[in-house]
Amino acid sequence: MATVVPTGAGDLRGRCHGRPVKAGPLRRYFAAWPFTTESKTTMDADRIKALQTAFGLSYHVPYALSAEALVGLKDKDVLEVGGSLPARFVLEELGARRWVSIEEMDYWRESTATGHQQGTPPGMAPTAPVAEVKTIDSLGPHAVLHGRIENLPSSLHGQFDVIFSIAAFEHIDRMPRALETMFQALRPGGAVFTMYSPVWSAHDGHHLPKIADSRGNLFDFSNSPIPRWGHLTMRPPELFRYLLDHTDAVAAGEIVYYVYHSPHINRLFTEDYIAFFQQSSFSMEKLQLTFPFQGPEKLIQNAQNTLERLHPGRRHFMNNGILAVLRKCI
Repeated sequence: MATVVPTGAGDLRGRCHGRPVKAGPLRRYFAAWPFTTESKTTMDADRIKALQTAFGLSYHVPYALSAEALVGLKDKDVLEVGGSLPARFVLEELGARRWVSIEEMDYWRESTATGHQQGTPPGMAPTAPVAEVKTIDSLGPHAVLHGRIENLPSSLHGQFDVIFSIAAFEHIDRMPRALETMFQALRPGGAVFTMYSPVWSAHDGHHLPKIADSRGNLFDFSNSPIPRWGHLTMRPPELFRYLLDHTDAVAAGEIVYYVYHSPHINRLFTEDYIAFFQQSSFSMEKLQLTFPFQGPEKLIQNAQNTLERLHPGRRHFMNNGILAVLRKCI
């Protein structure tokens, strides 16, 4: 029976067989990054690098291998949520039978308008709105649709073996509905593989895009004027005032908008994701907190104490991301 990961005391109902699963300490189910496993496709570092170069990919290749190891992709019908990996990569290199991608184009229009290129923008024009798809056979072996997973039509329910989603769950703002739609999309025994970062509770969970100021400074995700966890320790007016010591008022205002008001990040804490997973129709098969923050122990402890005081009931601030496997039990 698949494991249900508990967030607190009490009995939780296992989804596979309807038997109660005794809750226990959450730490049992977490493992530190790096995630390591024997890949069924057995690619060495040189091969991974070659694929990254050939297809213009980066983290996508090792993440896909992790998915292959954990849930299997070969000869599977796969629904990719929040991405659109190249056809030759998924069909020939990964061996998927069918690969259908769903892209939220509004996200790309806003993020690329700033020059922000984190992730992989769609490499081909989406073929149709996801809500208008009548049959899966009309899509062929590879298709890119535009829209939201929440709007997946009933014609695509029960049509997939795997849902693959990387660097996307932090952008889903209707999480309960999205999870339920994913559940409906899968065949019995199917699985969701998701791996994503940074989550809102991470030190850089603000997802800052590229923003230039009048002084010629260019700020972005890797060169942020926001202090670590500053989006969690300051309110919007406080962050704006802080930024005025580092940039001009226009740039400061844009940064505050993207951090606190842009509709394209969901601002969920690690504990929120866990709770939504548990409340869904899925059984949680694997949960891993990834990319732990690296820094002096004193800095980490001071940050942890401050964040727990400001956000009662939250304690997972040092993981940058999450890896999860969710199973639709037979």
